[in-house]
Formats: sequence, C-alpha cells, structure tokens
Amino acid sequence: MIRPRSFDDRRPKVVRGLLLVSFLIIIFSAFTQYFSSAQDQETGTLSVTTTPVSGTIYVDMLLKGKKFWSGGVATGYHVVTFGDVRGYITPSPQTVTVTAGQTYYAIGLYKNLPSE
Repeated sequence: MIRPRSFDDRRPKVVRGLLLVSFLIIIFSAFTQYFSSAQDQETGTLSVTTTPVSGTIYVDMLLKGKKFWSGGVATGYHVVTFGDVRGYITPSPQTVTVTAGQTYYAIGLYKNLPSE
C-alpha cells in the first residue's frame, strides 16, 4: 500500500537545505570580511593646511574643514581645492597621488590682493 507523504518525511531535506544555506552564509561572510580588510589596507593619509589665513579645504569637491585637515583617503588621485577668503588670492587646485600607507601634504598658500 502506498501511503501519502507527511511533513515528517520531508524534514531531513529541510534540515539539509537549512544547513546548506547556513554554510553559504558563512562562506559569503568570510569572503566579505577578507575583501573588506584588503580594501581597508588600500588607503593613505592626506594632510592639508592653509596659510597665512584660515581657508576652506575641499578634497574631491567634499568640504573637509578650515585651516587644517588630515584624514585617510583611498589610494589614487585626489584633487584638493580651497575656498575664497576676502582680501586674498585663492590658491590653485592641487592634484595629489596617494599610495597605500603613505602620508601626503598639501599647502594652500593664500596671497594678499594688491592694494589699489
């Protein structure tokens, strides 16, 4: 006699499926952790100062602060620009190439506007 399958007959397959899903989640988490760690190592430090006045500092068009800013940035090219200060000529933009584990410095030198 053929009897109908009950829920209890399918339980081992469900358990195996859950174990497989759990295993895949663990593998995915391990890869994510590994590649995140590798990516975190691909940074350097960029330090920017303005002188003789407190000028606004932008890195890649993002406002970072005034007078002094230092922080971690991804490796590669970055553009440092400076905001206008009344009575001074704004420094030209600077392109900085950052490599992993190194510190790079940019100085924004504001010059007095000539008197009329």
